[in-house]
Order: sequence, then structure tokens, then C-alpha cells
Amino acid sequence: MSKNANLQSAGKKADQPAVNVKLIRTLFSGTRHRPTMGLVTRRTSMLTFIIVFALGIWSLNIWVKGNLGGMLFWQPSDYICGFLLVASIWFSYRIVHWFKFAEFLIAVQNEMTKVSWPKRPELIRSSLVVILTMFLFTAALFGYDLVWQLLLKAIGISA
Repeated sequence: MSKNANLQSAGKKADQPAVNVKLIRTLFSGTRHRPTMGLVTRRTSMLTFIIVFALGIWSLNIWVKGNLGGMLFWQPSDYICGFLLVASIWFSYRIVHWFKFAEFLIAVQNEMTKVSWPKRPELIRSSLVVILTMFLFTAALFGYDLVWQLLLKAIGISA
């Protein structure tokens, strides 16, 4: 079967672009999609992106200074990393205004308002049950491990 027949049978167009054109337009435009909705999730997502990118750029800068003598692409790594930091902040700001991602974040915030959160005493009781159960399972597995270790050592399989 030809490639075009496979694409048509799957319901996809053969002339569909490989890159999401709307995403590229969003990254280079100044428009915001529904700017007043989903503010908490958008800001949290943007801050998370910025922190992850900043840690990666910081790690890159440390690696370049240790392995390449502080030069990256014939420039001091501080300039390149500064440019990458500014670009990642812009990307983080723009990606939360991309219509698909913005709609997802708005829906997440709307769904989170429907969640019934436990009160403090119930949360403490539930947490204690989980922590106690973890310790009991850990003790049981430790006991099983000791028994098997002693058994295998007694019959000469383990050193």
C-alpha cells in the first residue's frame, strides 16, 4: 500500500504541514488567548517552565565552563546562556497563551474548583494511615528478605 493511501485511510490529509503553523504564529505574535481566564494555572505553568529552563541553562553554563573553557560558539557562555534565558522566558509566556494549551489550562482550573478538598483533621488521619501502612509493608518486606537470606545461606546458595 502506498504512503498516500495510508494517510488517506487514516483520515489525514497528505498535504498537512509537519509543523503546527498556529503554534509558530502564537510564539511570534503579541496576542493573548482569553487572558483573564485560568490565571492561576497559567501563571503556575509559566513559572514552572521558567524554573525548569533556568535550571537547565544554569547546568549548561556550569558544564561549558568546566569542559569547554567558558566558550560556546566562539562566545563567552554567559552571553549565550543569558540569551537562552530570555528566549525561554518569552517561550514560557507565549506557550501559556497558545490556544490549545490555554484552553487546557482553563479547563484544569475549572475542574479543580469542583474538587472537594478534605478538612485538616481528615487529611492528618489519612496521611497517618498511609505512612503507617508504608512502614508496616517495609517491615514485612524486610522480614521476608531476612528469612530468604538466612534460608539461602543455610543451604549454601548464597555467599
